[in-house]
Amino acid sequence: MGKILNVGVVGLGRIGRNHLSELAAIPDKFKIVAGADHDPKRLNELCPKELENAAKYASLEAMLKHPGLDMVTVATRHPDHVPMAIRIIPAGKIAVVEKPTATSVAEFDSMLKVAKKYPHRLFLRHNRRFEPAFVKVRELIGSGLIGDVQYIKLYRSVGYCRRNDWMTMPEFYGGLLTNWGPHLIDQALQLLESPVKSVWADIRRVISIGAGDDLYKIILKAENGRLADIEVSGANALPGREMEIIGSRGTIIYENGKLSARYVEPGIKFKKLKPHPENPPLQYGNFDEQLYFVNSEFELPKIFWTVLWKHLYDEAVNGIPSPIKLEEGREVVRVTEEAFKFCGLDPASFIRR
Repeated sequence: MGKILNVGVVGLGRIGRNHLSELAAIPDKFKIVAGADHDPKRLNELCPKELENAAKYASLEAMLKHPGLDMVTVATRHPDHVPMAIRIIPAGKIAVVEKPTATSVAEFDSMLKVAKKYPHRLFLRHNRRFEPAFVKVRELIGSGLIGDVQYIKLYRSVGYCRRNDWMTMPEFYGGLLTNWGPHLIDQALQLLESPVKSVWADIRRVISIGAGDDLYKIILKAENGRLADIEVSGANALPGREMEIIGSRGTIIYENGKLSARYVEPGIKFKKLKPHPENPPLQYGNFDEQLYFVNSEFELPKIFWTVLWKHLYDEAVNGIPSPIKLEEGREVVRVTEEAFKFCGLDPASFIRR
């Protein structure tokens, strides 16, 4: 058995509990030894079961003194993420930062500066990189099944909800873009396979109780010509198609938990044809060429959220680079910042420290 990392989690809300359950599922690599939260209830009557035999602290500073602590995962309110990571890393611990990983590029760079002094101690929890459907879509694109990819649509409806917690408040860097944006922006950047050339955005509040947004659309154009259309709604009472990838030979869609594609039969080569200037037949189409299509459904790979932690462990302990690069995390923050700027917004100016 290899080294087991002793872990503490700061922030014991919904996301912190996800961290705990995922880490507890890999006992050969991680041991949960501590938890910290400013709310006494979360340390007592609302304490997660994974912390039953762990030390409990009222602050990060107190937890950092825990004997033998190797790693801290940050699952607190958004403006705390970078300041906490900057304290964790020089203390000799590994820092795992929940999304959004920073509230601005400048803030991310301040964290990156510290991380460069202490290699292999900063990790970003871009866990949606390992969604089974997303992983399979990347595989299908790479196989050339649908030809040259042109258009990528990523969509999520988080339900019709007049949400009223702190995540809807700009002073805590709240809103749907900062909450769900990092997930789909990260996926889009991977599918674009090229640097982003331009960012267009529309960010609005529809039904949220807080002043933060609950409906947004971002369009990214890459240097290779690919277009990514990202849309997330907390004001849509109906679900939608989560992924649609259009290529020169077909289309891949992911909807209602099913991944399918319709594409030109792989053996068919397009003829070299010219357009006709004369009046066309009354029927619509191209009668100089007959195309045959294949309709396929694909089984999703069995991937669990624990895979992110295994990659983290491999880099921290064995020196095997994680697939989630710090520079990729920075680009997610940059695109988010550019989207806000496009709409004349500066969320960092509202943040309460």
